[in-house]
Amino acid sequence: MYPNQLTLETLESQHCEYVQLLPALQEIDLLISGGYKLKNAIRHFLPQRPGEEPEIYETRLKKHTYLNILSTNINEQVSKLANAPMTVDGLEINPKFWSAFREDTDLAGRSEKNLITLIFRELLKFKKVFIHVDKNKSEVAPKNKAQEEALGLRPYTVSYSPIQVINWSESKGKLNWLKIRQISEDNSNPIATPRKVCTWTIIDDAYVVKYSAIVELDSKGTITKVNSEMINADTTISLLTPPIEHGFGTVPVFKIELPDQLWVADQAASKALEHLRTDCSKYDLLTMAYFQRTFKRIQTPDSDLEKSYTNDEPLPTGLAHVVEVEKFEWSEPHGYMIEHISNSLQAIENQVRDLISAGGVSSSNGAVTQSGVSKQMDFAKQESMLRAYGEIIIDFYQDLLQLVAKAAGIDGSKISVTGLNSFENDTLDSVLMKLDSVSKLNVESLKANLPPSALKVIYEQMVALLTGNLSASQKEQVNKEIEVLLASIKTGDTFIV
Repeated sequence: MYPNQLTLETLESQHCEYVQLLPALQEIDLLISGGYKLKNAIRHFLPQRPGEEPEIYETRLKKHTYLNILSTNINEQVSKLANAPMTVDGLEINPKFWSAFREDTDLAGRSEKNLITLIFRELLKFKKVFIHVDKNKSEVAPKNKAQEEALGLRPYTVSYSPIQVINWSESKGKLNWLKIRQISEDNSNPIATPRKVCTWTIIDDAYVVKYSAIVELDSKGTITKVNSEMINADTTISLLTPPIEHGFGTVPVFKIELPDQLWVADQAASKALEHLRTDCSKYDLLTMAYFQRTFKRIQTPDSDLEKSYTNDEPLPTGLAHVVEVEKFEWSEPHGYMIEHISNSLQAIENQVRDLISAGGVSSSNGAVTQSGVSKQMDFAKQESMLRAYGEIIIDFYQDLLQLVAKAAGIDGSKISVTGLNSFENDTLDSVLMKLDSVSKLNVESLKANLPPSALKVIYEQMVALLTGNLSASQKEQVNKEIEVLLASIKTGDTFIV
């Protein structure tokens, strides 16, 4: 099906959605990464102003400063979700295998919690992420399950950023195939210059295929040479290894994607860029201890009376823009503009926090002492969004574990994942207030106005809100106990939870 060689043009073909989103994804990646990556690309974010001299522009770039408010707020969301309880049921078959997989999901020590954290961070940044379930190969074909385990052959996961997945096809929400483009550096020879290697991986419902070549790239990441030769229409790339039949019967890659309204980095990136530019302007002003506001040019009369005197030399002030008037004056800045810029920066930080729904509204406004109810109100929007993210992730993770079970030859039909819906924003006093209110409820009036089934549902919801995260088995047990409790309650009794 796959030839020994493919043209570079075919391998570099890109999905139209990828072409549209790539500039935004690269900009978001730089804004969230910050540090040296952003500094190396600072010209993209701080372009040269009209009429700005090159020397002045270079000086302004050296004053670059950046407070990474986008990354800070995303990290807060990620840590909140990562610390929420998550329960996986149905792993009773081969617990040794599942224990090993959950402790090391990628054969490099990445735990289950770190995998969930990675997925959530990538979703907030890029809206989607691709997770590949793969299985390492062995030169010796195992004859049974015991030999397979002895050889250490077990499924693992590989994550691909949407910047790496350049083309794909899907129908009804499932991938038909996808193509991954990865750039790596070959440092295998200690006495040779490192070389850039580009690898294209194509995964369909039957095969995993890799093409690879040594390349040279321009500043935008576009391939200019292949195997030290300039590219042309006939440039071809060879197979790295023969096609590998993966045996899943379906594309072993999941695409997990957020709806547009939950893609927070897309909403907040422009405000983070505004903060960067405003902050750099503030720093630029602060480094000017004094600035010359006016300048009077000293003129020397020309000896030739028939020609008018002209002097086109630049003003010797060292400043880009100076007003020339009939007086000479130095003026120290009063700092009004600095104050306005500082207020603008704080407003932008609050806007970014609100867009990401990181919570803590009252705290950011200086209200240190708050009741538990007040703090819960502050974090209500954050919890609402975190629950929405949690639902998407646990649905995906359940499908992922079932595919891992299939790859390992284990029955995964009973695997269920619950949780990621309790985020520890309750304080002790708020919990005690809830329990006190619940204990005062009189069941007599509820029984008189509600059908038995409705009463049971309300009781279950109330207990769920009090207990927070429960596994599927725990919920089942609690519901059974609720039925027994409701059957034993007599008229005039009160709820005791």
